[in-house]
Amino acid sequence: MTAHFPGPAFAAQAAAQVDQAMRSLAQRRNRHSAIHRMRKAIRRLRSLLALCRPGLGPETDVIDKGLRQLCVDLSDLRDAHVVVVTASGLALDGGQDTWPAAVVQLAARREKLLSKALAADPEFASRRARLDTLAQAIAALPWHRLDDSDLAEGIARSARRLVKAERKARQEPGADSSHHWRRRLRRLRMQYQVIRAARKRQPSWKGPPRDPHRASIHALNRQSDRLGRIQDLHMLGTHLKRIDVPPAVRKRMRDQLRAEIDRASR
Repeated sequence: MTAHFPGPAFAAQAAAQVDQAMRSLAQRRNRHSAIHRMRKAIRRLRSLLALCRPGLGPETDVIDKGLRQLCVDLSDLRDAHVVVVTASGLALDGGQDTWPAAVVQLAARREKLLSKALAADPEFASRRARLDTLAQAIAALPWHRLDDSDLAEGIARSARRLVKAERKARQEPGADSSHHWRRRLRRLRMQYQVIRAARKRQPSWKGPPRDPHRASIHALNRQSDRLGRIQDLHMLGTHLKRIDVPPAVRKRMRDQLRAEIDRASR
């Protein structure tokens, strides 16, 4: 590993994320948290591959498509878990008389979805096999070709896409545009984190030139978390129709959700 060729440092990070995703898929206890960790690992991996694509070539596109599909396949389970966690939080935050029955019903639906997924793919063996195939393709990528100009190009592309997504979200407010903006924020933040981790792994490598005007990792994270909170609250709102509660309780739920969304939007 030389100072001018950072490929091995990025290849090692890619392998670490594959390993995290594989171990999470194989975990039998706390399946919902494990699925969340698996999806996070794949998001980090996809961000890394997008950052390195200028040097690794179009082979990454096929890999990215496969990784994305693994996440999409489990998105319903992820959403079911998020609404349980969000409702549980509201129950602890002044909603003790409003949300407990909803939490029970949402948790039952979450378990039903998990049982269905495991019946279709026992122990997620098929998904783990797909991930293993993708892992072999990732390891075979030409990491030795990666250089600083490739990384600078990857970062610049993500920054442009973030600006475009933010502009659209502000001009056309809505759940879809906000979610798209959040994804762009999250990707750029993860790519900055990947570069920082590579510098630590390979101290002799300085990395691509830093844009003095770029947002900090902390700022990107804060904005992403804010949009994520709003998204989770909206998602819970769409699930209220699945909950069997008296009309007065449902009204209190909607009122608390609106108040929380207003608070998160400031």
